[in-house]
Amino acid sequence: MGGAAGRRVGVGTAFWMLWAASTLSTLGDGIRTVAFPLLVAGMTKDPQAVSLIFVAGYLPWPLFGLVGGAIVDRADRRRLMWTIDLARGILVGGFAVLVSAQESPVLVLALVSFTLGVAETVFDNAASAMVPMLVPEAALERANAWLFSSQTMMTTLVGAPVGAALFAVSHALPIAVDAVTFVLAALLVFLVKGTYKVRVQAARSSLRQDIGEGLRWLLRHRLLRTLCVLVGLTNGALAAAEAVLVLYTLEVLGVGNFGYSALLAVLAVGAVAGSALASAARRRLSTGTVLIGSMLMQAVAFGAPGLFANLPVVVIALALAGAGGGVWNVVTVSLRQSLVPEAMLGRVTSSYRTVALAAMPVGAALGGLAADHLGLRSPFVVSGALLLAATALCWPLLRAATSEAERKEAAA
Repeated sequence: MGGAAGRRVGVGTAFWMLWAASTLSTLGDGIRTVAFPLLVAGMTKDPQAVSLIFVAGYLPWPLFGLVGGAIVDRADRRRLMWTIDLARGILVGGFAVLVSAQESPVLVLALVSFTLGVAETVFDNAASAMVPMLVPEAALERANAWLFSSQTMMTTLVGAPVGAALFAVSHALPIAVDAVTFVLAALLVFLVKGTYKVRVQAARSSLRQDIGEGLRWLLRHRLLRTLCVLVGLTNGALAAAEAVLVLYTLEVLGVGNFGYSALLAVLAVGAVAGSALASAARRRLSTGTVLIGSMLMQAVAFGAPGLFANLPVVVIALALAGAGGGVWNVVTVSLRQSLVPEAMLGRVTSSYRTVALAAMPVGAALGGLAADHLGLRSPFVVSGALLLAATALCWPLLRAATSEAERKEAAA
C-alpha cells in the first residue's frame, strides 16, 4: 500500500500516533454505524424512521461545518481533537447506560446522532488540517491512503461484523465499546507532542469574516470548486442508498442482520483496494482520468442494486462503489491539502465539506421518501442515474480544471 515508501520520506511518529487514534476511533464508528440502524429497525419497519437517524447525523455539516472550520484555524488542532473525542466518549457512554436500562425512542437516538455529528464538524476539519503539518507534501497521498484505508477497514470490514455480533449479545454493548474507543483515541492524540496551531496570524477578525474568507477562496479555485460540486452529488446519492440499505438487505435480499454487515464489509474491501491503488493510478494516468473513472464506477455501482435485486450483483456493485470512492477520497483530499495555504486549510476544508455534505441529509430524506412510495429499489436507480448525468455534464470541466492544475504544478 505504499507504507514503505511513506516511511522512506519520513512521515514520523506523530503521524502514526494520529493514524492509530483515527483507526481506533473509526473502529468504534463502524460498530455504532451498524448498531444504530439495527436499533431502529428493531422498533419499526418505517423507511422514513430509519432514514431519520442518517438525516440527524448528516445535518450538522450544513448547519455548523463552516463554524467548525473557522475554529480549527484559530485553535490548536491537536487539543481540539483529543478534547472532542473525550467528550464524545462520555456522551456515547451515557447513551449506552440508557439503552441498557430501557428501549430508547427513535427521537433520542436521532438526537445522539445529531450531537455526535456536531462534534464531528470540528474534529474532522482539525484532523484533515493537521495531516499536512505532520507529513511532508511528497508523502501526502501515501499518508492519506493509510488513513482512508484503515478508517474504511475499521468502519465496515471489522467494525460492522463486530457491531452485529455485539448487538446480538446486548443492544447496549456495541454502544459501550464505541465509547471506550473514543476515550482511547483521545488519549493517543493527547500524547502527540508539539503545538499544532497556525503560527502566522492575520489581523484580528470575527468568525463571520473568517468563514467568508474560506468560502471565497474555495469559490475562486476552479478545480476545488468543481470537485466540491461533484462530491456533493455523489454524497447525496450515497446517502439516499445508505439510508435504506438495512431494509433493502433484510426485506429485498433476505440475508438478515449479519448479511447487512457482510455487505458493508464488501464495500470496505473495495474502498481499501481503491485507496491503496490511488497513488499508483495517479502516477500512470492524468488526475482528470482517474477522477472521472472513479465517478463512472460509482454511478454504475449505485444503479445496479436497483435494477438487479440479486445478491452476487449487489456484492460486485458495492465493491465497485467502495473502490471508486476510495480512489476519489485519496486523490481529492491530497490535492486540497497541497493546494490550500496552511493558515486557510481549516476554513477551506470546512467550506468544501459543508457544501459537499449538505446534500447528505437531503439525499437520506429523499431516499426514505422514495423507498416509502416507490419501493426499496428506487433510491438506487435514481442515485445511479443522477451520478451518470453529473459525470457527463462535468466531464469537460473536470478535465480542463485538472489539466490546468497539473500544468501549474509542473511549472512550480
